[in-house]
Amino acid sequence: MQDQVMECSVTRARVFFPGGPPLFSFRDVGSTRGEFPDCRGFSERGLQMALIEESIEINAPAEKVFALTTDAAQWSRWHSAIPEAEQTSDGPVGVGTTFKGITRLMGQSIPWTATATEYEANRKFGKNIDSGSVFIKQHNTYTSKPSGTTFTMTYDMKCSGCMWILSPLLVSAMRKEMKKSLVNVKQIVER
Repeated sequence: MQDQVMECSVTRARVFFPGGPPLFSFRDVGSTRGEFPDCRGFSERGLQMALIEESIEINAPAEKVFALTTDAAQWSRWHSAIPEAEQTSDGPVGVGTTFKGITRLMGQSIPWTATATEYEANRKFGKNIDSGSVFIKQHNTYTSKPSGTTFTMTYDMKCSGCMWILSPLLVSAMRKEMKKSLVNVKQIVER
C-alpha cells in the first residue's frame, strides 16, 4: 500500500491516498482519473483557483468610498476578515505602497503582505496580496453614477503547496466575507 504523499511544486503535483482514488479531481489541470501528470494549471505563483467578483451600489460619491477603502488604517473597520492592517511604506498611497496585516478566515489567522499595483484616484485601486500559500491580485473599481457609486471588488486567487486542496472551502469563505464587507462599506459611507 502506498503511503500518503503530497508533492507540490511549480510544475508538478502528485497526490496518492492509501487504499483508494484521489479525493479530488485533476480534470481542471488537464488529466484524467488515475493519472498524475504535470499540472498545467500551475503558474509561477500557484494553481489558478478562482476569480471572485462582487459589486454593490452605494449612495455616496466615489471619493468617499475610495477614501475609506484605500486607507489601510480603516480596513479592519469595514473588511470583515481583516482584524488588522497597516501601511508599511512612507508617503501617500500609490503604486508601490506596501501593507501588511492579518486575515481571519475559517478559524485561522493568516498573516500577509501586499503591494499596491494600480492607483487611479476615485476610479481604481489594486494590490497583490501574498500570504505564502495563497496569492491574490485584488482589483477595486469605483464607478460614479448620478445616484452614487458602484463599488466592485475582484479577487484573482491562486494558491501553492497543499492549500489548493482546500480551495473550494477557501473560495466559499472568501466570497461570503467579501459580500459582508461590501455591505459594511455601504453602511459606513451612507451614514
